[in-house]
Amino acid sequence: MRTRIIIRTFHHPFRLRIRIMNIDDIFPIRNLTVLQKVLCVLSLVLPWAGIGFSYILHSMAIMENEGSFIWGCVLGSFVLAGLALLFEKKDIVSIMTPIYALIIFFSMEIPWTILLQVLYSCTLTILLWRLLTRYGPSNTMQHP
Repeated sequence: MRTRIIIRTFHHPFRLRIRIMNIDDIFPIRNLTVLQKVLCVLSLVLPWAGIGFSYILHSMAIMENEGSFIWGCVLGSFVLAGLALLFEKKDIVSIMTPIYALIIFFSMEIPWTILLQVLYSCTLTILLWRLLTRYGPSNTMQHP
């Protein structure tokens, strides 16, 4: 049975139409195993929660720079690479994300900021979507 995309339209007072989609329509996780679903969630939660955790550490005056806690992005990269290795079709870009994290966060002289972490977390989110839609199980939606 194929999943239909359900788009609900709400009418806004300014005559704008707001469309809401389900998360299953964006990230096709229905046909994944339990381990793959857990890794999908972890690869999204770790980088974004790391940003929140760095704000908490900064507000408690434990860290001087709120961008210094980069470990959520690094761990999210390793989880995404592990998920990419579980699929039948291998995605070299997703498998190489830990190397990208090491290059971006440790070998370049870019200062660690929240903006860098947000941009890297957005990149991991896009790579997860790409991995699931193009290289995921055969029953999920596939792009040519």
